[in-house]
Amino acid sequence: MNKRKNIFSPLGGSTVKKESNTLDFENPWLMVREWYSTDLGQALLSKERESLSVILEQIFGFNLVQLGCLEDDENNRGNGRFTADSRTSYQYSIESLSSAAQAFHCTHLVSSFEQLPLQTHSVDAVVLPHTLEFEQNPHQILREVDRILVAEGKAIFLGFNPFSPWGLWHKYWEVKKRISSNTRDKNGIMCKVPLPSCGHLISQKRLSDWLKLLGFDIKLVSEYFYRPPVRNSGLLNKLEFMEQAGQFSKLLPAGGYLMVATKRVSTLTPIRQGWKFSNNLLSPETAGIKSDIHSNIKPK
Repeated sequence: MNKRKNIFSPLGGSTVKKESNTLDFENPWLMVREWYSTDLGQALLSKERESLSVILEQIFGFNLVQLGCLEDDENNRGNGRFTADSRTSYQYSIESLSSAAQAFHCTHLVSSFEQLPLQTHSVDAVVLPHTLEFEQNPHQILREVDRILVAEGKAIFLGFNPFSPWGLWHKYWEVKKRISSNTRDKNGIMCKVPLPSCGHLISQKRLSDWLKLLGFDIKLVSEYFYRPPVRNSGLLNKLEFMEQAGQFSKLLPAGGYLMVATKRVSTLTPIRQGWKFSNNLLSPETAGIKSDIHSNIKPK
């Protein structure tokens, strides 16, 4: 069993190079918080919490780290409700921006996700609620997750399905931003853009390929929230039947998915030397028979 130790390191990871695929928004996590306070955001959050709680109840260990908050917990500061069902001894929430940390009272630490100030091999589980979709360098974040996880540690991802009505919604706003890029209304469009269009969607297959390259095993993939991204609360309640229909039908695409990956650690298997025939393993009678056989063999 892994021993309890201080997971925080005085120094973060090594300096990394930014990827060219950057976001157009200066503070997407504040937009995430604002969107999750809407009726549609609360409905999605309820399904995400329900799907995640089943997984967290099966994970044990000392330390669990959540990269990015999705909800505020003013009444219970220091314990984010998103990881309240975790059976690990300690749960930490990390934000990448100080402005987002001020908005979320459950934040324990402000640090770049690309250079986490955590000890190597010190975390038993990492929860990434849409983290890769709203950060500029998802590949480096995955490398950091791989670095801080212990052997057989769990990485839990929440993501939007790009092959769903949510993905079409994302494409609509993406095209709208491009059209308004050369107009004066660009700032107004960016302020009104909804989730998840302020990020970049990552499909299940793409994320699975990234994780396999790092040596992770994909243990579970589940889907949730089959209703389209409608803002009207009345219509959203009327479409509640789609949640049960989506669980029995493979034709109805879900808006979000949950993926659980386990850090695989390869062990070296010792290669034994070739077995040699030795007289010491034979009885005197058998050894005598063997010598007689060799003496009767004549060269041709």
